[in-house]
Amino acid sequence: MKISTSFMFDRATTRMSNIQNKLATTQAQLAVGKQILSPSAAPDQAAAIQRLKGEIQRQDSHIRTLDVAMRRYTAEETALSSSNDLLIRMKELGIQAANDTLGPDDRKAIGVEMKALRDQLLSLGNTRDDSGNYLFSGTRVNTPAFAENSSGDVVYQGDQTQTRIPAGVERTVQFTRSGTDVFSRVLRSDGQSVEFFNALDQMIEGMNNNDTNPIEQGIADLNQMHNNLTLSQSQNGSEQIVVQSQRDVLDETVLRLKSTLSEIEDLDYTEAVTRMNKEMMGLEAAMGSFAKISGLTLFDYIRS
Repeated sequence: MKISTSFMFDRATTRMSNIQNKLATTQAQLAVGKQILSPSAAPDQAAAIQRLKGEIQRQDSHIRTLDVAMRRYTAEETALSSSNDLLIRMKELGIQAANDTLGPDDRKAIGVEMKALRDQLLSLGNTRDDSGNYLFSGTRVNTPAFAENSSGDVVYQGDQTQTRIPAGVERTVQFTRSGTDVFSRVLRSDGQSVEFFNALDQMIEGMNNNDTNPIEQGIADLNQMHNNLTLSQSQNGSEQIVVQSQRDVLDETVLRLKSTLSEIEDLDYTEAVTRMNKEMMGLEAAMGSFAKISGLTLFDYIRS
């Protein structure tokens, strides 16, 4: 069998070229830290990587939504807790004002504090979240929930629409809340339904007029208000628990997806460095062999 000089040269050149290509690929993998440099190199793995990245993005988007909800719930919790504290203080003042030993001036002095507490409650009703949206305006998040009209009466400016967000498989939680659900009207024993702030104003007016009947009615109204706010606090706490639980589930899911993605996509540096050293040694050996082969001539072969 005859082996031509050109064949040996071609074979050696091809071998060096193959080793150089493999070495260049390994070096490129090390530079970016990825196993796959282009989708065409491994179509199946590339498709799996894209599916995993898409799912991670979807889960991250859901997590961001839950984070927004949690921040909103936290702001609501603070407003509700502060409002309940004010109602407790107002009830204490109401009981004090209902005492027969107090005179008109004493009740007017209590009425001044009651009016300040009422104004503070109105301010809490217009609490905003960290995005500047009003918490208790329903879906009219850019409109203050409550405002005083020209007569000094407090009117609700939001809507009754409630929006919900997903928080698990076939489970949702309330995202927007109506102010009239939180600062809800009171139902009196005579069947009369009175708005939250109007009931407070009637109680304060009774103090200014030294009339104990509106004061006593106001104490009963405050009990209802307190119970309604406590219920809203309980709902808020329940929703926080649900959202945090789902948040934890999504964190674990994303961690698992990222681990799977890393196994498919990320480069094993130890293996790659070992492979690169092996390829470099192979290239050096191939270049050495080629140098020896290219130095041989027919006369060298005859003399040998």
